[in-house]
Parts: sequence; structure tokens; C-alpha cells
Amino acid sequence: MKLFFPYLEWEVLREPVTITEVKDKPELPKGQKRIVIDRDDNYNLRATLSFNSPLGNDLPTPSAAAGSFSEKFDIQGSYYDLVHYTLESCLIENTTIRLVPEDKGLFNTANLFFNGLRIKYKNENEGSRLTEWYLNGPRQHVFRRVTNRKLSTVFSRMRLAAKDDKTDSIEVSREGSGGGVDFVSIEAGDLKFLVSKVPKEVGPSWSSNIGIEYHKDWGRIPDVVEREKIEELCSFVFGRQFLSVGYTIYDRDNNVVEGYASNPWGQDARWYCSKQDEPPVRIDDFGGVNAGDIIARLLPKYYELREPLRLKEALWFHWASRHVPVGTNLPILAAALESMMNGWYDIKSKSQALYMKKEDFESLLKEDIEAMKRKLESKPNGDKILANILRAYSLGITERYRTFFPEIGLSIDANEWKAIEARHMTVHGHMIFDKTDWKQMIQHVNTFETLLHKVLLRLLGYSGTYIDRSVVGWNDKQLG
Repeated sequence: MKLFFPYLEWEVLREPVTITEVKDKPELPKGQKRIVIDRDDNYNLRATLSFNSPLGNDLPTPSAAAGSFSEKFDIQGSYYDLVHYTLESCLIENTTIRLVPEDKGLFNTANLFFNGLRIKYKNENEGSRLTEWYLNGPRQHVFRRVTNRKLSTVFSRMRLAAKDDKTDSIEVSREGSGGGVDFVSIEAGDLKFLVSKVPKEVGPSWSSNIGIEYHKDWGRIPDVVEREKIEELCSFVFGRQFLSVGYTIYDRDNNVVEGYASNPWGQDARWYCSKQDEPPVRIDDFGGVNAGDIIARLLPKYYELREPLRLKEALWFHWASRHVPVGTNLPILAAALESMMNGWYDIKSKSQALYMKKEDFESLLKEDIEAMKRKLESKPNGDKILANILRAYSLGITERYRTFFPEIGLSIDANEWKAIEARHMTVHGHMIFDKTDWKQMIQHVNTFETLLHKVLLRLLGYSGTYIDRSVVGWNDKQLG
């Protein structure tokens, strides 16, 4: 006996949606239309537009010019007046004109590319709860709180007959209950939310599916930007990039007010979900700390520093590095770290990545600069040489690294410096595959990713142990 209602426990596109009433638009064929929406094997959105129109020649043809972009448009539809649909940012692809028996006329189809499906139900009640749904939740034993479910059903059957005939009736009751350790609770300031596992019977079987749940009664329901910040930090702490596939808004009686379905990040969610958890801090049930406590502690600082220190971009590079082979991902990890470094030097740094201020440099060497200009102006590439000299007051990339770590109070060991040097080799094209020690390269990647974790933890004010993946055993070390 299933102990849950699917519409309460998973996203709105868990089953295909058929839109039978599609509003006319200049971008769409005329006449009767139908759209069927579902998800493919990687949980990406897909839709088929079916229509009848003479030869389909009223369907717009996308521009074929190289490098051009087609204008996207929204499509509205409904199911009577009970449900209203909006397909956001659509493009029409792969039109098929198919002749069928004459009494059926022409039956044409086209694939629709679109970014999201918004569903609004005829429900005048205000939303009081929102759950954002994700693929790629944690696989480790990180949840600490228990959910109990109880479901009661009554089946009743009565036969009606003529006045003198016998009738019978049956009534059967069934009750089931169960529970499991499947969520963590987080409170930070005026915000409380749950990160909870989805029952394994719903959602794709190849993913560990989760929801992040917000209630008005718990404080407030954050807007989409704030939910992105929470998603980003939770992903970092749990060691997996949460892949949002939409959200559902419910009223106080748990009826759906609005639903939204979106594509997961990237094109190969199924492969991405097969990766192991790599949290920066040990949060499992075997001696680890409570993930909810860490998230609650770091969230205010993440809010404060996300934009100025480019933490969103750093985490984006971090997750992107897991989509490419080991070694080639080292420059991507470096881009993540350097995003935070650039933000630091722009906003927080005392040195601002300068040996001295530009105006002091130019004032001190004014006569020398004028002399160099005269000597170089007639020489080949003299202007380029002079430009390099005039930038001498600014730190180069290696010195930016060397200055950054002491400024944020982080100690770096010899192996971490070797990983940084390996970054220079790969990013500047000095890496020769046949002569590369790939075991060492894997160590450099693990070391650089650990360094990235340490930097972000330090910037967020974390004090405690972290997982050191730069050495065999992945032992815990004190952040210093």
C-alpha cells in the first residue's frame, strides 16, 4: 500500500500533460491544435504540437542564416476553464507533414523547444506552501529527522435493485502507516525550510530526488532569487549540484494553486546523478556534523557575499568541472577559484592586487616613462612593450594567488602549490598528454577541488574540520 499522494510528493509533470485548447498566435499554425508535454530519458522537457492546416504552409520557418537567433515566444492554452498553461520561450522544430486517409485530411506535427511550463489552477485561495523539486539529491545518510505517513482508505459498494429484489453492499477499510528518516530542518533568521527526500516510488529511479519546502507559517516563502541562493549553498554543503525541475504551490488545504516545470541544468542529468557525493565537510551519520546546522550557520554570510565575491559563478564553474575528463577540468576549477579572487580584490582586499597605486607608479616614474616612450616609439612592437611596462604596478596571476591566501587567512601547503602550478600548465597549453603522469594529475585535481572548498568555507566564516581529498584516505583536517 502506497503511503503518499504523488501530487503532494513530486513535481507537476510526473505524468504527461495534454493541452487541447491552444490559443492562436502568429507564430503558430491556424486551426485546431493540440500539445502533448512530457519528459525524455534525461528528464528534459519535450513537447509535440499536432495541428491541421493546409499543407502546413502557414507555419513560420526559422531563419537559416548562420549565427542568427530565432525569436522565442510563449504559448498559452487551457483545459476548459479549470487549468491554464503557459509554455515559456518556445521555438518550433522538426515539422512533419504526413498524409493520412482523405476523410481525416492532413495531420501534421512539430517538436517544440521551450524553457518552462507554468500551470495555474482555478483556485482562488492564496498559496501557503511552496516546494521546489530537485534531481541529484544526496545519496549519503545525511538526513536526521523522521517523517510519519498514515493513509486510510474506505471502499464501499452498494447494488440497487427493484423493490422486491435482494440487494447487497460491501464496505472494506484499509489503513497503512510508515515512516523513515528523510529530512533535515534549517532555521536561519526569519526563514525556516526543510530539505526532504521524495518517496522512491515517484520521480526517476536513477536519481535521489528531493524537495526544499517553505511555509508562510514558518516565516515566509522566499522569492525565486533567494531560493536560488539556498539551492546553491545546499548543493555545496551536500556535495551535489541540486538540479531544479520546478516547484509546486499549495493552499492551506493542500490543493495545488500553481505548478512550474523546468529543465534540469545541463543535458545529461542521468549521468550526472550517478556521481558520488563530495561534500566539503563530513555530514554523514558516521561521526559527521548536522548538515542543517552548517547550512543555517553559513546562509547569512552566503547571502551577503554571493554577488560581491562572485560565489554563484564560482560554484557554477565548480559543478561544470565535473562534466569533463580529469585534467581538462583543472582550468575550470581554477576559474572557480579566480572568480572569488577577483571579487575579493575588487571589494575586500587591502592590496587590491597592486604593488602600488597606478597614480603613484606613474608619478614616481614620470620622467622614465617619457624617456621609454621616446626610445620605443620607432621600434617594432614598441607600443606593446610600453603597455606591458605600464602595467608593472599590478600583480600577475601567480602573485595574485600568493597574496590572496594570506589576505583571507588561509595556509597553503606544498601539494596545493603544485596543483596551482599544474593549472598554469594546462590552461596555457603546455600539457602533453603522452608525457603526462595521469595519477599525479588526478591528485592535482582532487587537491585543487579541496583548495576550492577551503577558500569558500573560509570566506563564509566556517571554522571546523573539512574533508581533505588531496591525500589517500580523505581524512578530516582542521581548517587553518
